Amino acid sequence: MPTVESYIGSPSVNPYKLWHVLLEDNIQTNLDSVCELAVNLLGAKSCAIVANYPEHKIKLAHYGESLNVSDTELALYTSNECRLIEIPQQNSHSAHSYTWRVTAPIILFSKLLFGWLIFDKKNDQPLSQKEMTTLEVLQKNIVNHLKNRKKIIEQEKINELQATISKLNRDFIFVKDEEFKIVYANDAFLNMYPVHLKDKVIGFTTIESFDEADAEAFLAQDKIAFETGQSKVIEKLHAPNGQYITVETTKKRFEDSTGAPYIMCVCRDLSEIEGLINKLTKANKDLDEFTSIASHDLKAPLNAIKRLLEWISDDCKDLLPQEHAENFQLVISRANRMQTLLEDLLKYARIDQCDVTLTSISLESVFEDVAQLLDIPKSITVTVDTNNTLINIPAVPFKTVILNLISNAIKHNNKEHGEVNISLKQSVHHYIIEVSDNGPGIDPKYFSLIFELFQTLRSRDEIEGTGIGLSVVKKHVTNFGGKVEVSSDGKSGTTFTVFWPKNKQNHTYSNNSY
Repeated sequence: MPTVESYIGSPSVNPYKLWHVLLEDNIQTNLDSVCELAVNLLGAKSCAIVANYPEHKIKLAHYGESLNVSDTELALYTSNECRLIEIPQQNSHSAHSYTWRVTAPIILFSKLLFGWLIFDKKNDQPLSQKEMTTLEVLQKNIVNHLKNRKKIIEQEKINELQATISKLNRDFIFVKDEEFKIVYANDAFLNMYPVHLKDKVIGFTTIESFDEADAEAFLAQDKIAFETGQSKVIEKLHAPNGQYITVETTKKRFEDSTGAPYIMCVCRDLSEIEGLINKLTKANKDLDEFTSIASHDLKAPLNAIKRLLEWISDDCKDLLPQEHAENFQLVISRANRMQTLLEDLLKYARIDQCDVTLTSISLESVFEDVAQLLDIPKSITVTVDTNNTLINIPAVPFKTVILNLISNAIKHNNKEHGEVNISLKQSVHHYIIEVSDNGPGIDPKYFSLIFELFQTLRSRDEIEGTGIGLSVVKKHVTNFGGKVEVSSDGKSGTTFTVFWPKNKQNHTYSNNSY
């Protein structure tokens, strides 16, 4: 809702402890001129324009004899119509001496009572039709001046906001005219230049010292932007401050109010991102090297150790005491566990390299495939009830997720008649797969822990496993922009819910991403 402040700003106290409004010279001159016109055209002794602030009534302009207006008097001017009233004349020896005062309200948009145009007449005659018309013109004149002032205030605020945004923006922003001269640059751009060169930026092309070939290459993207409307390129630059940076530069053509063409240029420094990409590339390379080492340098000797232990155990089974024979079996069991852990680690490390081709497949067929890899006890029943609904999904990572969830449900089920149920629902953006069981449940305080590497809630001597399965599930699902949730009361049964985005291939699996 517009206020008086939105047109002329807020009042303040001057050195004389009086409330006043400090206006720019042009608006002050315009309002003073209106008062002068009122005196000359309406035969008035004096005229003033008073602003209607909520707490104060402040005189903005005045012309002619002294004209005193009290807040008490102005409080009576509640009508939006022009009024002619009698005001006792101050400093008069006659008790019947009056001044005839005209108050004309200044009504702005949204019916805002901005204030009043007030003038003292030389006689008590009502305003003639001609004088009323003149007064209306003066009122409109004031409204127009205030309207223009409001636009100026709004533009000043916009300019201040734009300047703040430009100052805080870390991107290098600048504007060039059709002669390739820089006509505007933000602080980030100017700060690239040493102090002794900063006065050679605005109004210059900055390539005045280049030879013709270098200048042509430097302006190539500018010319494309002027000709086609836009250009975009990632390039390495030698900045004026001596730094080498990688930037993404976007240039767009625009025209000012006169039709003159310009291009706006935004350069985003990608050096930090490039550094992170390089670190990630190195990390991926190190991971590949680890996978190779684990595959060849660890698996082979581990297999040899295991075979040697088995041979010794077989050869000496009739010679060793029962306790020693059991110790041999314990060592062999630990070697088997180490081999399983190593294989699971390799699978986890290779998650980002799996095939992500989308395939139409049903959960029933997925279960048929993974069941061949599972040792499902006869005491456990696995039910898949989705009516062979086809889903479009990357088969390899999805099968790995289902395999690990079913394996986890079977492994921890301690019921005489175990049950695992697999169901499918769909939302607008996700396939929602639930794998639930009637096992012992999981205490909610462990929900976040179970998805971490090597975490098991029971001793590995009590239950077989490496603590990697659910980590594999979470990594596959999150790599595709999905999520996995777990629900249980910690006493009976657990449900894992997978939200898998529809028709989405995740490019983080590509080795060529960087």
